[in-house]
Amino acid sequence: MSNRGYYNAYGTECTSEEWDEYCRMPQVSEGETPREWKLRIWDRLMYFRDNDLLPEHSKKYLKARRLIRFPDSTSYAPEIGIAICFSCDQLVYANQRTTYMRNYNHIEMERHWSSSCTGNQFCDLNYEEYLKIKQKPNSTYNFNDEYALHKYGLWMTNAIRRIKRAREAGKKIRACAIIQRKWLEIFYRPEGMYATQLAKHYKLLWAVREEMRQVSNI
Repeated sequence: MSNRGYYNAYGTECTSEEWDEYCRMPQVSEGETPREWKLRIWDRLMYFRDNDLLPEHSKKYLKARRLIRFPDSTSYAPEIGIAICFSCDQLVYANQRTTYMRNYNHIEMERHWSSSCTGNQFCDLNYEEYLKIKQKPNSTYNFNDEYALHKYGLWMTNAIRRIKRAREAGKKIRACAIIQRKWLEIFYRPEGMYATQLAKHYKLLWAVREEMRQVSNI
């Protein structure tokens, strides 16, 4: 009989059956691509996440593992450098590890959160809570305070970069409109402009459009 709450020490209310399922979930099958692995487990993973059944160390992302079986019937499942980010639901390459305040974090995950992550669920600290912590003397900070501020800093870096990208895209849109208008004016009223100059404006127009496309895909 399953006893819900048996795994409370791990920060989850899983039953025994659910815990066994969770332990198998990170395992990428032989010959399976990361994308195929994600699609295979996605529905059940969402069930675990929506019902807050994931253990504490997997509430922000799930790390993929490859099961290795030995002749003596033992097995080992090392990480393979891939994770699913629960903030943006994307696959992230995370093959380097570092220690931060007694807690293991992936360098690539934090880089992802501070640069390309499109969500903000990795940061569970709102602005009011941030101000409350910042008003405390630094000497009174505990581990949770320091780690919360660290994640808030990652979120701020991400937000600033996204704003800069949006502004850059806006500048390129305005530049594209100006160049396009001038190109049309030149096309219909050359007024002695050489064909090479016309081609130069046309080339510049498409260069700006290509940069806009690249910015929008970041």
